[in-house]
Amino acid sequence: MSHRKSIQNVYLVGNPNCGKSTLFNIVTGLHQKTSNLPGTTIEIRKSKISNKNGKTIRLFDLPGIYSINPASKDEQIACEPLLNPEHAEHPDHIIVVIDSSNLKRNLLLFTQIADLGFSVSLVLNMTDIASKKGIVIDIERLERELGIKVIQTSARSNLNLDQLKKLIFEDGFKSHFNCYESPSLKEFFTESTIDLTKYNDYQALQIVYKNSDIVGGKAHQIIFEEQRAMEVMVRYKAISGLLARCVTQSNIRKQVSKKIDKVVTHPVFGYLIFLCIIFIIFQSVFTLAAYPMDLIEQAFNWAGHSISSRMSHGLLESLVVNGILAGMSGVIVFIPQIVILFMFLAILEDSGYMSRVSFILDKIMRKFGMNGRSVLPLISGAACAIPAIMSARTIENKRDRLITIMVTPFISCSARLPVYILLISIIPIHSKIFGIFNHQGFLLMAMYLLGVITSLLAGIVLSRFIKNTDTTGFFMELPTYQLPRLKNIGITCFTKAKSFVWEAGKIIFLVSIVLWYLTSFGPSEKFKEIEENVAYELRTNKISAEDANLSLALQKQEHSYAGYFGKTIEPLIKPLGFDWRIGISLITSFIAREVFVGSMATIYGAGQDDFVNIRKKMQAEINPVTHKPTFSIAVCLSLLVFYALAMQCASTIAVVFKETKSWKWPTLQFLLMSVTAWVASWVVFNIFT
Repeated sequence: MSHRKSIQNVYLVGNPNCGKSTLFNIVTGLHQKTSNLPGTTIEIRKSKISNKNGKTIRLFDLPGIYSINPASKDEQIACEPLLNPEHAEHPDHIIVVIDSSNLKRNLLLFTQIADLGFSVSLVLNMTDIASKKGIVIDIERLERELGIKVIQTSARSNLNLDQLKKLIFEDGFKSHFNCYESPSLKEFFTESTIDLTKYNDYQALQIVYKNSDIVGGKAHQIIFEEQRAMEVMVRYKAISGLLARCVTQSNIRKQVSKKIDKVVTHPVFGYLIFLCIIFIIFQSVFTLAAYPMDLIEQAFNWAGHSISSRMSHGLLESLVVNGILAGMSGVIVFIPQIVILFMFLAILEDSGYMSRVSFILDKIMRKFGMNGRSVLPLISGAACAIPAIMSARTIENKRDRLITIMVTPFISCSARLPVYILLISIIPIHSKIFGIFNHQGFLLMAMYLLGVITSLLAGIVLSRFIKNTDTTGFFMELPTYQLPRLKNIGITCFTKAKSFVWEAGKIIFLVSIVLWYLTSFGPSEKFKEIEENVAYELRTNKISAEDANLSLALQKQEHSYAGYFGKTIEPLIKPLGFDWRIGISLITSFIAREVFVGSMATIYGAGQDDFVNIRKKMQAEINPVTHKPTFSIAVCLSLLVFYALAMQCASTIAVVFKETKSWKWPTLQFLLMSVTAWVASWVVFNIFT
């Protein structure tokens, strides 16, 4: 055990879904999103806090674990400071947080931590849920049985949160509830390089588990094959006796969750309910957001016209209005839809329904080269592929983990949403489906389904080439249904909107300036030639003054630096229905997918005398060759499919390299997704042309 430090390390430890991270946020004042999905807290979080008496401690929030025997990378991260007495941040006091409505399973971890010799305290969280289940806990009896401090809390009803804050600054006690007698290992390791005599028997046992290379022969069989299974059975038997003495449960009130689960996890109705919920969400994204989007567009139009009328025409006015303002308007206008989408997702997650989705999809995932734990990263991929790929660390099976990492970017992330919304909103379809539903909701849902289906098909292909060397099962805890917390939903929506505006906005701001320059300037000789030709046509009355200005702007843009670059890559994308201007946006959006919107706004704004509304400008654009709308149904659908399937994110490639520790897999992933996107877009364009 490490020596006593001036600043103590206090750890919050518990099973997934016990509310541990929520309590950590309350105590530290951090507003980080919590989730009902196991394995979403990947890295250890910590915060230095002080009380009124000036005492300072380091508070740690570990990822949720079921026991101190790590079965995944996520649990290895959590268990390292617990199992390594020489760890730099070894705990001085461990507060075990457990779900009061599921005491038996949660107490297994507590007994293991107590047997390691730590000073511990016990927090019985979610007491409101336990109360609804008719569970009554005799706290005084439980404290006597365990020999430690026990408190009840509820983050939802703010129960005893002051007691929790006080408990964190106390020293805790060593429990006298010894339900498991560890075998003595001295006879096997008298000549070992590891000195086990300074540890208690249970600590020594964990050290031997961790350093399996020093175990051999008969000792290996005794310790590894028999001891762990026996330990769990012995502990659960003792826990059952403890609960019989300290807990009573009324069976009068039936559990609402079980009733609901009979329907939402039904092998047939479960899938139909899920699809209906998703469909309603996507319809709402367009229907509810229409009015605030119009207001935002009107505000930018007013700002653009006001600035244009007050500034003298020139480079500065063009940069501000058609570069910066046009680029940023293409981003901010989509905030209402992003907020609405993540509001619904937060409601589903906070209520506990998303765990049911993982459960019902488990059987399907196994048919596509993955397992049930792959559902978590894939669902998380709807927000962002980067943390989703990192969350694949919870998958023990190496092949399944690698396949999950490879296919997760096919899932439509939030960065694709502005691109989808822009393209869907300009598609020239005005009729209602069945006379009720708008086509936008159907198309948005189709893009998400396309990503899911493609990821599953890619999983089948990859599973044929990547050998499976491990066999693992999938265990999913279904948390009790809860009323979504408005504060948590509000924080989630605000965080997503802020992240989108700030993170994407910084990039789009810079890209807009660069693109404005590249689309506004070009070789001076060519620009001079264009100006002379247009001036000659104007003098000879071949074109009007209005047409002359438009012709001058279009010709300069086509022969600008950006125009030459776009013309260079145009042969590669022309079969997909894309012109050189779309090509420029495809390249710039590799920085971040949502940059496509700002890039299009800047490109179509360059050379204009007034502020350009990106959606109206794209809808009015005419192809000079076909004399038909540039953004026809075929082109828009082709672009939608391309963005749904292509790897348009440099950050995702970087995190795949980090997780796989090889350039082989991100390179293969980029090629696989690029070829898939090109072929699919080509097929769609030719079908609808």
